Amino acid sequence: MTAGMTLKNTILFLFLCLRPVAAKAASLVQVMVFIGDRHAKVLLLLDGTISDFESRSAPPMGTTPARASVLIRGAVLSPSLKTAYQSVPGGTQMDVAQAGIDALLFTSVSAGLQIVVEMQESRTLSVFRQGDKALLLDLRVPRAPPDDSLPDPEFLSSWMSGLSLLPQAASTPNLLPKIIVDAGHGGKDLGAVGKTGTQEKDIVLELARMVAKELRQKLGADVILTRDDDTFVPLVDRAAKANASNADLFISIHANAAPSPKLHGIETYYLDTASDESAARVAMRENAALFPVGGATEKVLADLAISGNTALSRRLAFQVHNAAIVGLSELYGQERIHDLGVKTALFYVLVSTRIPAILFEAPFLSNPNDEMMLRTPAFKSRLASSIVMGIQRYLEANSSTGFSSTTTIPGL
Repeated sequence: MTAGMTLKNTILFLFLCLRPVAAKAASLVQVMVFIGDRHAKVLLLLDGTISDFESRSAPPMGTTPARASVLIRGAVLSPSLKTAYQSVPGGTQMDVAQAGIDALLFTSVSAGLQIVVEMQESRTLSVFRQGDKALLLDLRVPRAPPDDSLPDPEFLSSWMSGLSLLPQAASTPNLLPKIIVDAGHGGKDLGAVGKTGTQEKDIVLELARMVAKELRQKLGADVILTRDDDTFVPLVDRAAKANASNADLFISIHANAAPSPKLHGIETYYLDTASDESAARVAMRENAALFPVGGATEKVLADLAISGNTALSRRLAFQVHNAAIVGLSELYGQERIHDLGVKTALFYVLVSTRIPAILFEAPFLSNPNDEMMLRTPAFKSRLASSIVMGIQRYLEANSSTGFSSTTTIPGL
């Protein structure tokens, strides 16, 4: 080999080693829309640093609605949001249809990710950075006063920091499902108490342990319990544990209660505005450990319209709920297992998580017959197995990480 060839090879080697490596594109992983009176805010959460962005707005023209848009340079839409929202010509659409906000349209362009908010009337657009991984879009009808019930940038900054809303763990897919099982209440927070003294915190801890054990045995899952003893764990810490662990699912287990002892049955919730008065009541009871009724944080929850994981959480809720109803009905008969359905409400612990999350309400401790069933080992065992079956079916239908299980649960 000649000296000239050696020099050329050396230069080529140095060029390959020293040239800049393209940074991984930041992905938009969650969207939150806060609705107010002629005033709305949109929070865009990414899993990487936002290098640059530009924004613009346009009034309605003919059949084209008013629009406000932001281009996040170098960003992409995460696969989970592509799956969760509707595919339309030109991109992916997130329907809102509330208080003058029609929809959000996400389009990949050569420069990055363009987010367009379609509105029924023109609004002024202001964009704020929320740290280095999030943007807050402020959309207000001209001359309309600010809606003070909506979260301001300072509140959201401290909220995201305190709750670890952005992922802190590695974002690579888990080889096996990682699932957070949350036993509601605990310690000084007793939860509901039945006529014979059965405490919700004890029942749900036992159920959570049984669910965790079966998830490990039957699905090979990596399971994290938010509490494994009679300890009070604040709602913000439960959500933070889920987000920081890079988990795939969040399952919160509770036992129901109502002022009337006649109410009985099973219901399952995912995050959205309350589907009925009963759902709002249940959410108020479960949120009570964090803030009083009418507090500032409750106003923020009341104005949250849509979260980025709503569609996936809805699928998870239906799978778990249906498995529970079928499994328990086989053992006790349909007349004793009252199906109250899948509902939506604003539970703080679900608002704060950034992964598919549900809240399962086991039968009513305020109903004597339901309370006795909850004290029965056979009932708790079948309920735990049924919850695991629902999770398994969801994972097999929706998993994009390659984990799945062919194990079946005996008796179901």
